[in-house]
Amino acid sequence: MDVVLGRGGDQAAIRQNGKYQFFGGRVEEVEKRTKVKARIVAHALEKLIEENEQVLIMGHTNPDLDSLGSAIGMYKLATSLGKPSYIVANTDTMALEGVKQSLDEEEDYKDVIINKEIAEEKITPKTLLIVVDTHKESYVEAPELLEKTNQIAVIDHHRRSPDFIQKSILTFHEVYASSASELVTELLQYTGVQVKLNQIEAEVLYAGIMVDTKNFTFKTGVRTFEAAAYLRKCGVDIIRVKKWVQSDLETYNKITEIIKTTEIVNDTIGIATYDQDDKNANIICAKSADELLSIGNITASFVLGNIGDKITISGRSIGDINVQLILERMGGGGHITLAGAQIEGKTIDEVKEELKQKIQEYFDENVS
Repeated sequence: MDVVLGRGGDQAAIRQNGKYQFFGGRVEEVEKRTKVKARIVAHALEKLIEENEQVLIMGHTNPDLDSLGSAIGMYKLATSLGKPSYIVANTDTMALEGVKQSLDEEEDYKDVIINKEIAEEKITPKTLLIVVDTHKESYVEAPELLEKTNQIAVIDHHRRSPDFIQKSILTFHEVYASSASELVTELLQYTGVQVKLNQIEAEVLYAGIMVDTKNFTFKTGVRTFEAAAYLRKCGVDIIRVKKWVQSDLETYNKITEIIKTTEIVNDTIGIATYDQDDKNANIICAKSADELLSIGNITASFVLGNIGDKITISGRSIGDINVQLILERMGGGGHITLAGAQIEGKTIDEVKEELKQKIQEYFDENVS
């Protein structure tokens, strides 16, 4: 029941021999207006932080602005309660290049962001581990940390996967939300201690919301704008945030080359490929998938790229087609309008053919 409700509550699930099958799921999540749960979780999280000796916060692998923004929000809460805290993340990625430069200039954030090796040395049974922007055991930055403490809290907005972290003692999982940064911003407003965000912290949280909503276009509800308004009051410089998410000329040229490879299937779905072996392929594919949606008559887009040992897929939709259901069949997940997957042991052409099959299966099952 938790799994079904964690996927928006619009699906049936069958669990057989430890495996799940899902049916339905074509309806967009409905935003909940009540903030009672956010208040309860905020107070419970505050108590958990106070009960432990230190706090480690981690997001998913290849972190984006939403993952880092929500981690910084939780870091601010923990330090406001007087607990030593660290963020476990690899910020040497294309998606975080701009924000990393800005954080490096902040005295408060020196030695705060650590790698997983240092985190493994620091973690103890009395450490609270907060996981943000993912609930999947296989997607976290350092899965080893999950085994070293039973004090785990999860904050996420993606549709629930069978591979969820079962050891968590506190879960704030709301699929209606635009982003983990939106959920964290809500929590910060309801804690007993007054959390004063400085400019850079508010900006990274704002950037997280902006990126996951594609500039406040997809999955935005009233609460999304309320969270954004609160962050604006904290002094967000929108121009600086905009610069963090802009593409350079070289990347933009790659995106245009990728779009040239687009093949249309089922009349309205665009599939494009990026053949170069590129460690930043996941970012370039995501931006290309967004760009494809700006073309008339394309209601869903998939872009495949090569990140060395894996093939990455970015899926986007305007809402008519559930890209999460399609990519979940390939081991991925996400939302109706935004999803992704990574496949090992196959070539890009083999993955493309498999994707076409899954798209056809989706239409056979869901379109009458």
